[in-house]
Amino acid sequence: MKYLADHKKHIFLIVVFIIIQYLMGKAFHIEKAFLYAQIILTIIFIIIIFTYDYMRKVSFYRQLDHHLKMKEKYLIIETLNRPSFYEGEIMHDALYEITKSMNEKIYEYQSETKHFKEYIEMWIHEVKTPISALSLMLHKDKNNKALNQLKRIENYTEQVLYYIRSQSDAQDYLIKEHQLDQCINHVLMHNKDELLMHHFTIETDHLDCKVKSDSKWLEFILNQIVSNAMKYHKENPLLRFSATEDEDKVVLSIYDNGIGIRASDLPQVFKKSYTGFNGHEEEKSTGMGLFITKRLCDALHHGLTIDSKEGEYTKVTLIFYKEKYYVTKL
Repeated sequence: MKYLADHKKHIFLIVVFIIIQYLMGKAFHIEKAFLYAQIILTIIFIIIIFTYDYMRKVSFYRQLDHHLKMKEKYLIIETLNRPSFYEGEIMHDALYEITKSMNEKIYEYQSETKHFKEYIEMWIHEVKTPISALSLMLHKDKNNKALNQLKRIENYTEQVLYYIRSQSDAQDYLIKEHQLDQCINHVLMHNKDELLMHHFTIETDHLDCKVKSDSKWLEFILNQIVSNAMKYHKENPLLRFSATEDEDKVVLSIYDNGIGIRASDLPQVFKKSYTGFNGHEEEKSTGMGLFITKRLCDALHHGLTIDSKEGEYTKVTLIFYKEKYYVTKL
């Protein structure tokens, strides 16, 4: 029906032509049999032309409509057959040029983004040297407040580095078996000054387990959890690490008796830049630490959950699967 409506002017002209043909036949006294045969042949010929034209176009438009329902609509031009009618050729050529231009822009953007990420990674590695040197100087002077601020700077630079890596298409991690207690000890040693300054009690239980992960990524994940525990601690702070193991997985629980998280904030904590009530109150949070942590855990196929009660505790659970340790690119 749409096809006929689109050609209603042509149909009107054809009807007028047939009427004129009939009237002229009558005016010149052409035999009825010959006149009717001529009109019928004309109608049949026109129907054949319209049918042929319709079949050519409907095949192309149905194919186009089918491709528009695909999830990967940007692949239309690669899978769409070139039509054999003029309007379709114009549309096909236009789609080709649009897709080509879009791909060129995407490539240009990806290239610029890649160079920017490479520069940021290089800058972060370079800035780590003066941070380490300054840390040694402050240790000698026993300037704990300055050391604490320097740790925050170091933590934020690490967040930037791992945020960039989490968005990279390149597989920037290596899965191996690691002793869980060693990874945790590295993180605790890294944060020992601040832990001592706040008089944290550290408890460990059954950490003599092997887990499959990337050591650097895992230590970053653990460091973010420990940093949050230090950031939102109360009096007599406690940090407890405990693990359980079965045939399928190793489950690490990290418990702290800090200020906790509001129930309304819990479903949002892994969202990008979400700071929640605690972040607004303390003015210490960027909302990126847990977001990056969740992305890294997803990439490594580690489970990650958070349970908390405001004013009492926060418990972070990391799950290391034994049979599903294989990973894919981010």
